[in-house]
Amino acid sequence: MSRFRQGLIVYVLLSVLIALAIALTLNDERRRQLRNRFEKLQDALPDVEQLKQSAQDAATRARETGSDLNEQVQASAGKLVQHTQEILSTVQQKATALGEKQPTNGVI
Repeated sequence: MSRFRQGLIVYVLLSVLIALAIALTLNDERRRQLRNRFEKLQDALPDVEQLKQSAQDAATRARETGSDLNEQVQASAGKLVQHTQEILSTVQQKATALGEKQPTNGVI
């Protein structure tokens, strides 16, 4: 083999080894970067106890809101009944007053 070919083969082998070393180093760095990002993400997420507490708080607020709405509906229904009774009473009074004012000549 000529010296040129030997040099070329050595050059190609060294280039492949250097490229492989760089690729492995970059892979290690990328793995470390991904691991760091994953750890940061895990730290940013709430733990199970915090999630349970948040869910319980939301359920409590929903029950309180439902209770408040129930009270408001009952109060509104009470007012509606009261107004309806007042209207009926007024109508009865007017009907009675009209009945007393009409002359009675035997014709209905």
